[in-house]
Amino acid sequence: MKFPILFAIFLISQGIKISNSFTINCDYRTNSLLVIGSVYLCETTNIPTSSGITVTNVTGTHLDGKNNNDVTCVGILGNWTLSFVPRNFSNFFPNIKAILIVYTTIETLFGDEFDEFPQLEYFAFYYSNLTTISSKLFEKTPKMVCVFFGYNMIERVGHDLFTPLNVTQLQRIYFDNNRCINRYVENGNTTAIISLINELREKCPFDDEFPSTTTTTSLTTTTNENLFCTNKSIEDFVCDLKDSMIEVQENLMTKDEKIEELEKKLLELQVQIQIKDQKIENIESRMQWLEEEMLRLTTHPCACK
Repeated sequence: MKFPILFAIFLISQGIKISNSFTINCDYRTNSLLVIGSVYLCETTNIPTSSGITVTNVTGTHLDGKNNNDVTCVGILGNWTLSFVPRNFSNFFPNIKAILIVYTTIETLFGDEFDEFPQLEYFAFYYSNLTTISSKLFEKTPKMVCVFFGYNMIERVGHDLFTPLNVTQLQRIYFDNNRCINRYVENGNTTAIISLINELREKCPFDDEFPSTTTTTSLTTTTNENLFCTNKSIEDFVCDLKDSMIEVQENLMTKDEKIEELEKKLLELQVQIQIKDQKIENIESRMQWLEEEMLRLTTHPCACK
């Protein structure tokens, strides 16, 4: 099983405390979402990509009569530079029931990214580089009614991703335009939703669980060598990465062989063209000789009058 590079980076760095944090600026407005209706939205596009993952301050001008407690939706536009899910939004917006995340380079959802939103009903994560989803993702959000994972690169979905949810209350599930599946249900049909979940388990199998992504662990002195020796997940990842590199190398060699074969065929074609050109030249030479002979015969004193 091949894991994203982001997983390796996370595993190697999980013992390091990330103390940096950042402020986000909200564009506040009202919006309407499918199924759950009107929401008061904080939309942000200014998330730094190198200042840690914890939100420590929120700025922006609320609409008249509104405050942080009225915010029920957070929209994050990653601009194809965001590689992590920001944490700590709930400290500023305690009533979040919808999250929208688009245009990111995030490859993996490890499972605890949204534990701080127990009232979450609507989750949309699309137009990103997402490949892997842990079974734990919805363990703390049992009220989910809409799930959107369309237009990603999904290859692996946790076998029990939807187990914590009540399938009879799910209204919409989107997994369209992904690598392992291209399907969605939007009519609240429980039978169709169960069928889609079973298809995910068949076409996008993933049984492994990720360790916690908590980033407040004290700095350790564990060497990379010891870490790889004692952590089976990393060892498996390294083996899979090695296999992937070998596979890529083999594919490149195969392509080189195909290129060499094409070059050989091109050379043979060039030789054939040269032969044909020579034949044409010979024919033209004979034609010229015939024309000269015809001219000579027609001008001969004994030629037919």
